[in-house]
Amino acid sequence: MSRPVASTFRPVLPSPSPSKSTADVKHIVPRHKRNAALSDAGSVRAPDASPSAIDSMTAVVDDGVSTGEFFGSSSAGSFTSQIKAAVANRLGQAQPKSPRSGLSLGVGNLSAPRRTGMHNSANKVLPPRRQADHLMNVYWFYVDPLYPFLDRRKWEQNYANLFAGTPIDTDEVIFVATLNIIFALATQLVESMEPENRDETSDVYFKRAKDLLDLTFWDSGSLELVQYLLLMSQYLQSTSLPHQTWMIVGSAVRVAQSLGLHLPETSALQPTTSQRELLRRIWHGCVLMDRMVSLTHGRPAMISRNLASAVPLPLTSSNAKPNDYGRLTEGSFFVKSVELYEITHRVLLDLYSEPGSQPRSTIHDDRKDEDLAAVMQLDSAMMKWEESLPKFLVLSDADVANNDVSHRQAVILHIRFLHARMLLLRPVVARVCLPPSGFGVGATRPPDSLQSRVMQQCTIYCVEIARSIISLLLKYQAYDGTVGLLPAWWYRVYYLFSAATVLIAAKLRTDIINLQDINQAWSEVMKVLQAHEHVSTSARRCVAALQILSSKILNGGASTTDSSAHFDVTVSPMHSSAPHASRILQPPVQQDQSFSHFPDLDIRDLTFTVDDFSWLNDMNTWNVLNDT
Repeated sequence: MSRPVASTFRPVLPSPSPSKSTADVKHIVPRHKRNAALSDAGSVRAPDASPSAIDSMTAVVDDGVSTGEFFGSSSAGSFTSQIKAAVANRLGQAQPKSPRSGLSLGVGNLSAPRRTGMHNSANKVLPPRRQADHLMNVYWFYVDPLYPFLDRRKWEQNYANLFAGTPIDTDEVIFVATLNIIFALATQLVESMEPENRDETSDVYFKRAKDLLDLTFWDSGSLELVQYLLLMSQYLQSTSLPHQTWMIVGSAVRVAQSLGLHLPETSALQPTTSQRELLRRIWHGCVLMDRMVSLTHGRPAMISRNLASAVPLPLTSSNAKPNDYGRLTEGSFFVKSVELYEITHRVLLDLYSEPGSQPRSTIHDDRKDEDLAAVMQLDSAMMKWEESLPKFLVLSDADVANNDVSHRQAVILHIRFLHARMLLLRPVVARVCLPPSGFGVGATRPPDSLQSRVMQQCTIYCVEIARSIISLLLKYQAYDGTVGLLPAWWYRVYYLFSAATVLIAAKLRTDIINLQDINQAWSEVMKVLQAHEHVSTSARRCVAALQILSSKILNGGASTTDSSAHFDVTVSPMHSSAPHASRILQPPVQQDQSFSHFPDLDIRDLTFTVDDFSWLNDMNTWNVLNDT
């Protein structure tokens, strides 16, 4: 087991709770400048959506109810549904048709009042300068090196002027709204806070931003508005508001296109290098976020491949000099991230998209040759991408480098690379480990062809990649209340959940995958997820969901036992010689030690039966888990 690495990221932070009194706070000065294009604004407001039991990253959907949301096959929640369907098939159960998501096409409430700006006195309040400075430092330290959407020099000048009460060189309403979004995002990165307190505090900042800037798309936008939307999408990924995350990213893309940022000449004609590079970073930031939410939500991307590549990438270390803020390494990291997500986008198009209404996430019999060829080609593209990394972004070299920023970037980039390869191989895993309909109990073994051998090796390798992701997140996990060298906690939970679902699928094929390796990795992923329970209720839900799913699967039958592992309930091989073993052998449900963090919860109280999987999709079950 990898040993944790001590974190060197230790910014000193006060309690970031927004002040509720008027003492020791800063009131915003009257506006001196207003973007003419935004001076008159209507309001397009959708009905408020309450947080759901799905978060913006894993997208675990309750199959038995209609949520009004669609999550496609690349989402981690969709792969979980595949596993449940495969288990039901193994047990000879009828597979109920999932209700079709009801896509809401309403435009909400439309009105067009004249925008009055910061009319609410509560929105004029900023936190004390020292507290605001610390939250800004968190942002510059953890967020900006990964997502360089702001012109730091210009931002810091306007920030200082705002607190000094002097005019700022931008639209003040958008600036202060963006500042509150930054405060909300930075608060989510203070992992030493209790989840409830952190969520409440960040939500105060978020609501201030929304109240300051009622989004409207009747008038032309601005570059500052695109920056605001991109940062808001970053914050929303930490919430249980996947619909808002999806819509805000789409809005950022549309506003950027309305400004012509998708045209190469728009940035090329800028008078200075800094302005040109900022426009290119913002456009490719839209591309990056479009690819991210397309992946996590399992939906089509908005920006085509041709459109994404039309604008030149920002400068990197090979053709730029570093400025005062280390843009050399940041530029390289950002560009390599955009390139990697573009390959991932190709994976989604080639392996997860279907011309018809039903998306796919497995290798089909009628196109196995084409799909396997695509897997090989895309894997080759990923390997070429890895070989092109500058030395300071290669994890093995960054480990010995005396640069915290590049070291963290190398760690995060390597995790993203591993996750992309796992996503590439996951349809093969689904084909090998999760038999399709009609290939359940008593089915014959597929022919031992070279193709089947290749698919088995892909499955074994995918499990190895999942184990590597888990090991990295365990190795670099910080225990000092900071983010450390890892991505934000909501990305960590997403990566862990995705890797754990591969382990569960692999458990169904212990004839080709080493059981001990799976059990060790499972123990590690539970350890890391449980370490995140104090950070996020999302991690708590994932722990419960994974434990319930694995316990339910493994209680379905018995022929191989490993009582020392977290997978301490038995499972029969996929092609068991006793076709009805799952119905004959029904060992009592065992209380897994990973449920020790749920002292008031006994999984036997959740009405586990081999022939009924409805409990897994019952909202009451999720409520019990979330309230415990």
